[in-house]
Amino acid sequence: MQRRSSRPPCGAHTRRGTPCQGGKIPGRKRCKWHGGLSTGPRTEAGKRKSLQNLVQFRTANPGAAARGDQPEEGCC
Repeated sequence: MQRRSSRPPCGAHTRRGTPCQGGKIPGRKRCKWHGGLSTGPRTEAGKRKSLQNLVQFRTANPGAAARGDQPEEGCC
């Protein structure tokens, strides 16, 4: 099977468990679908929403930081 991209492979796995066929973004570790273009929240509203999500996660999962748990990402 031929790769879709001439860039190095993304390295992420799809929901099926197969390797992602996308090429990674130059200077990043993943393709655009798996976080290569993510820069985090930039606007004040986005930063507030991100903080609210973090507080909500920590409230619902006390001790998660001590165990090393991370919130599940919705894309994969």
